[in-house]
Amino acid sequence: MQFPYALLDEPALASIEAQAAQILDEIGVELQGDPGSLNAMASVGARIEGERVRIDADRLRGLIARAPASFIWQGKTEAASVTVGGDRPVVVPFYGPPNVRHANDTIRQGTLEDYRELVRLCDASPAIDSTGFQLCIAHGGDALVPYMELARAHLALSNKPMMGTILSEDALREVASAAGVKDTDEDCRLLHLINLTPPLVFQTNPLRCLRASAELGQASLVASYMMMGATAPVTVAGALAQGLAEIMVGLALTQIYRPGAPVVGGIFATPFSMQFMGPIFGTPESHLAQLAGCQLVRRLGVPCRGDGLVTSSKINDAQAGYEGASAFGASFMGRADLILHAAGWLEFGRTVGVEKFNSDEAILEAQLSNLQIRHSSGYF
Repeated sequence: MQFPYALLDEPALASIEAQAAQILDEIGVELQGDPGSLNAMASVGARIEGERVRIDADRLRGLIARAPASFIWQGKTEAASVTVGGDRPVVVPFYGPPNVRHANDTIRQGTLEDYRELVRLCDASPAIDSTGFQLCIAHGGDALVPYMELARAHLALSNKPMMGTILSEDALREVASAAGVKDTDEDCRLLHLINLTPPLVFQTNPLRCLRASAELGQASLVASYMMMGATAPVTVAGALAQGLAEIMVGLALTQIYRPGAPVVGGIFATPFSMQFMGPIFGTPESHLAQLAGCQLVRRLGVPCRGDGLVTSSKINDAQAGYEGASAFGASFMGRADLILHAAGWLEFGRTVGVEKFNSDEAILEAQLSNLQIRHSSGYF
C-alpha cells in the first residue's frame, strides 16, 4: 500500500529504529507487577533484572512478524464486520471521557442514558465503523455504572464491532464471554486498548489484559501516548524512538502468548505545556509524530493507529475545527489503519460533545468518500 505522504526517508527511519534498538538493549522496558510477562520475555532470550527487560530489537521484530498484516474485526453480522489493515481506515469513536456536553450546551458527568445515546449515534453513523467502548464514564448516582451494563448497551443497540473493557483481566474475560467469543483464530470480536505508561513502563493491569486478549485470540491495540517534554524527549525524533521501543515489547508479548494474534500498533506524541501543565492537541509537532509513527509501525508489518478530530478546545468552536481537522488530516495522510477518538473529543479529552460528534461525523464521511473516489480512480 502506497503512502500518500511519507514524512521520513529511509535513512531517517533507519536512524530512529537504531535509536529504539539502543533503548531496548541498554535501557530496557519495565514490566511491573506481572511475573508472567517477565517469564514470557525471558523465554525468548530477554535479559531480566528485577522488573526491567532488555532485549535485542531484531528478536522482537522476528516475533512481531508472526502477527497478521490485516484482520477482520467481526460485528454481529457479516455486513457490519470490518477489515483492519484494508484499503480504508477503520473509524472508532471517542474513548474514556468523564463528561458529556449536550446539544443545549449543558455539561455534566455521563449517565447510562447518555452512554446508550452515544452507542445509538455510533450505530447510525455511516462514517463510524465501531461502537467502541467506554464512550463516556457512566455514573449512576455516586457509583459508576457496572461495565457489564455498558457491554450490554453495545450488544443490544448495534451490530457493529465493539471494543472490550480493560478494567481488569476478569472483566475482560467476562465481556468476551458475553460477546460470544469462541477462542478461535478467525473469531476476533473485540479490540482492547492497551496503553503503556511512558517513559518505558507497562503497568500490571495492562500487561494482564494484554495476555488475556491474546490468549482469547482477540485484538490488542498497543499504544504509546507520549507527552513531549514530560513523559518523552522534547524532540519528535527522540519521542518516536522511545515510543517504537515501548510498543515493540507489547506487540511481541502478544505473539509469545498466541502466534498470529491480531494486533495494532500506535505511536503518538504531543507537546506538554509548561504553562498549564498538560498536553496540547492539534499542534504541528504532534502531526509530524503521527505521520512518522504510521511509517514506523507499518515497517513492523502490523496495522497502525491514528488519532481523530482531537482538540484542546472546551467547546465546538473554530479552534476545535482547525485543530481537529489538522490532527485527523495527519492520520489520514499517514494512512492510519485504525483511527481512534474519531468524533466528539473536547477539552483535552475530558469531555465528549454531542454537537461536536455530529459535526465531526460529517467531516469523516466527506473524507472517507473522497478516499473511496481516489481508490476507484487508481490514485493510490
